[in-house]
Amino acid sequence: MEFRVIKDRGKTEKGSITLEASIFLVIFIVFYLIMMDFIQIARAQVVLQYAANEAAREISQYSYVLTKTGIVEKRVATSSQAAAFTADAASLLDDIEEVANAIASGTGAAGAAQQAGQHVYDFFSDPDALMNNIFSLIKTQGANMLSNMVIEVLVEGIVEEQIENMSAKGADRYLIDLGIDGGMAGLDFSTSHWANASSGGMPELEVCIVYTIDFHLGIIELEPRTFRVCAKTALW
Repeated sequence: MEFRVIKDRGKTEKGSITLEASIFLVIFIVFYLIMMDFIQIARAQVVLQYAANEAAREISQYSYVLTKTGIVEKRVATSSQAAAFTADAASLLDDIEEVANAIASGTGAAGAAQQAGQHVYDFFSDPDALMNNIFSLIKTQGANMLSNMVIEVLVEGIVEEQIENMSAKGADRYLIDLGIDGGMAGLDFSTSHWANASSGGMPELEVCIVYTIDFHLGIIELEPRTFRVCAKTALW
């Protein structure tokens, strides 16, 4: 009788240990899958950041000739003139809106009208300067569209080349394996800019890559997350 009780107790303890081991194994597997997902996201970030850095370096080398011939300097000067004109026009519109609000409220209309009138006079007093500013704005918008289109094509080609150097699978397959939606087609280079004037006045190149990754927490599927990597360098 005593032997049977001990035998039954041994079976119970063995079953308890098996259950605890199973729970621990499930938790360990889920935690492992979560860590693998985070590692995958980090790998994609490192790969694309490296590709962006290389693209910025190569394009800045291409821009050296344009810098030495003065093209970059002229582009920055025209952009600065257009930015100043745009800010002045926005300020004029604000003054006119302030006059309308003052008239509607019935207070301070005279002072607001005087300030707006002086601003309008200054804005239109020199027709040659006004037309020059308008043309600089048009040239800047056109130059921005053209340069951004060219930069986007250049960045895409360099990034694809750099990624293909990392794997024999090809850039598209490699990015898909990293969890990036659409592979190469899922990379967005449209926010890259060339010859932007920085705060210190030095023209800059900025290469940006926006991409989306399928995001999981182990076996739990979450909404895809969008990430952005950028590389910036001065144009000498």
